[in-house]
Amino acid sequence: MTYRVRNHRLAFGSSNVELVRSPNVSGNHADLRFLIVHYTASGPGANIAKYFSKSSAKVSAHIVVRRDGTVIQCVPFDTIGWHAGKSRWISSNGQTYVGLNKYSIGIEIENWGPLKWTGGEWRSWTGAKVENSRVIEARHKFGKPDCGWETFTEAQIKATVEVAQAICEQYEITEILGHDDISPGRKIDPGPAWEMNSFKARVFGRSEGSDVGDPGDALFVVRSAAGLNIRSGPGATFDKLQNDPLPDGTLTEVIEADGSWRYVVALDANGDAEMSGWVHGRWLVEA
Repeated sequence: MTYRVRNHRLAFGSSNVELVRSPNVSGNHADLRFLIVHYTASGPGANIAKYFSKSSAKVSAHIVVRRDGTVIQCVPFDTIGWHAGKSRWISSNGQTYVGLNKYSIGIEIENWGPLKWTGGEWRSWTGAKVENSRVIEARHKFGKPDCGWETFTEAQIKATVEVAQAICEQYEITEILGHDDISPGRKIDPGPAWEMNSFKARVFGRSEGSDVGDPGDALFVVRSAAGLNIRSGPGATFDKLQNDPLPDGTLTEVIEADGSWRYVVALDANGDAEMSGWVHGRWLVEA
């Protein structure tokens, strides 16, 4: 590991990484549980760390990773940054968390995000041209948008993995999420160009997909005429999260596994996240 955490600062070798402090914070963490991945929706010329340093921005993140792999810290890890906004998540322990700024560390990765095909070229939301070699065409896991996406550089991926390893080890974090997971319908970052399953496997030192049992972070359909109960934990003794079971045909994204049980995000007809919880894997078939 090239990075380590000391006194809530990220260090590389014997020195701390550059600090561009943001005033957009809210005291200290009391219960740190999650690592949240974002993209900046910005181009190479933008200085997002400097932007976060302005009180007028009203937003911040703990870490910014630039396209060349440079890592900048904006908020100490024991301090609440303003990166998650309105958000909600049911953790694998069955507990519901609302307003995840209070429970998480945020990493912003420099990237344009979704792109439009205009005049025979890929363009960002600002109209900036993005080379074809830097673009993949993909549909967001929640169904929209279906468009081009700027890919992340190898330097970014390597740096983000190593930073995440240091953070997760120091604070015993076991759940890594995208901004889109905790704010579905409102946020779409980090998007399909960020291979989240591979990222989590590298951070936690697992083979890809082992966190859910094969295949991992895949789409599955409920196949049960009576529907499928969704619970607060991996077992029939845990409380149901709603009285009505998930109907037959419900599309779900599998996030994690515990024996025969699967932690899923249930998707509505539009492909947007509806709720998350534990179901028995026997009644799930690959979509």
